[in-house]
Amino acid sequence: MRTIFLFLISFLLLYVDISFTNISPIDVAFLNVYFVPKLLFMFILLLSYYLGLKWSVTTALILGLMTDMYIGTIYGLHLFGFVLFVLFMNSAFRVFYRDYVTLFFVVIMNTFLFDTYIYLIYRVIGVIEMPVFDYFALRAVPSLLLNSILYIPLLIVVIILSKIRKSVFNNR
Repeated sequence: MRTIFLFLISFLLLYVDISFTNISPIDVAFLNVYFVPKLLFMFILLLSYYLGLKWSVTTALILGLMTDMYIGTIYGLHLFGFVLFVLFMNSAFRVFYRDYVTLFFVVIMNTFLFDTYIYLIYRVIGVIEMPVFDYFALRAVPSLLLNSILYIPLLIVVIILSKIRKSVFNNR
């Protein structure tokens, strides 16, 4: 039951992430400002905190592969990135004190770094030609603000999912 909820929520978040491309970019003062949500990525990071490394790495592998197959620009980019950042998230919480504020900053910072990782790979390969300053001003910062807002409802979903997990294990 837990696995079904996990993947249904993951597919919904993947759909929302991809559907957001219909809205973005938004014209602000004659500039194209990109708001790119990373709900699926933040969900996987939160899973590593609440459900453990095993669940989050497995989910990162499966959903990274699915994201790469759906987007199809560079195969393995999301797969490798999801797993790498889940492992980084797991190691980061060995160092930091575990509370909601720290969790927020670590997840948002990892989301920002993941978005920058994708930008750098695309830039090196030549898929995009956006200058670095434009990327930070017109995509990274607006996306960071959007992801900060979307983090709260996502955290509530993950907490509910982790309570379902605990209740299933306690009933056995």
